[in-house]
Amino acid sequence: MIDDLDLDELRRRPGIGYYFRYSLHRNDFHDFKIGDHVYGHYTAKPLYGRLTPEGHVDKSAGFNGDVAVIYVPLEAGNTGKAELLISHTAPKNIQLPTGKRNRKNPRYIFSISAIQ
Repeated sequence: MIDDLDLDELRRRPGIGYYFRYSLHRNDFHDFKIGDHVYGHYTAKPLYGRLTPEGHVDKSAGFNGDVAVIYVPLEAGNTGKAELLISHTAPKNIQLPTGKRNRKNPRYIFSISAIQ
């Protein structure tokens, strides 16, 4: 269960810290449900299209449709069971007409990217 995992340790796993550079918290994760059954927990983060020459995120590039997802199965007893997934969706599913990230519905972003 997500409440039993060391989220700092999870972030130190190869690849995860590259996409999730901030500290992870329990409230970053959402239930992954199909119907009434919970299969695990996930957090999703839309990615920007490029890096600066210094290796920093270039926010002026906008979102490219790539989505980094951490999925933790319900039965996970340690961080080794967590999976990093990189998916893709149309950038319009991530970005509002104003150019800002659509933060209101991460489940929608994950669902769209997961089924494409």
